[in-house]
Amino acid sequence: MNSILERLTNHFVVNEVIRDEDREIYYYGLYQGFLIIVNIITAIIIGVIFRMVWQSILFMLAYVPLRTYGGGYHAKTEGRCYLISIALASGVLLAIKFILMTDLNILGLTGMGGIIIFGLAPIEDSNKPLNQVEKRVFRIRTRVVLTLQVLIVILTNALDFKEIALVISISIFTLSLMLILGKIRITD
Repeated sequence: MNSILERLTNHFVVNEVIRDEDREIYYYGLYQGFLIIVNIITAIIIGVIFRMVWQSILFMLAYVPLRTYGGGYHAKTEGRCYLISIALASGVLLAIKFILMTDLNILGLTGMGGIIIFGLAPIEDSNKPLNQVEKRVFRIRTRVVLTLQVLIVILTNALDFKEIALVISISIFTLSLMLILGKIRITD
């Protein structure tokens, strides 16, 4: 994959789409885009395996914005990150399948997870430390996304779309666990 991305970046330079001095930036962007596509495809495949495609997609739609701004635990290598992502997606789909869709469970997961996220986020990673301004901005963004998702959980639960409410509540709770793990790692 590296050689394909390298050739593509070289093609952009040769055809004067990008400047040679910007080569590394574009290579990095292409590489990150490739990783995102691989993770999306993997999540959909896991959804197909579990026969829970829309739940897998909804989980990603809820989890990724929270994760982006909230931070939390990060694996030390891309390979470990990918394996943890597979395990996380599988675990979430199993939880969706087996957790009873009661008001208590849905609102309990949302409440517990929301309180933890509200109190801890953002949790920085050693690979991407945050300055004070970034911490403030990411905290606000996390709280805005969290508030919107909590409102969606309450609304979908009240309208008896329990499975939608459960998926989003599990995404909130999952991020809270990732924040706790990230906090533990920081203090080690």
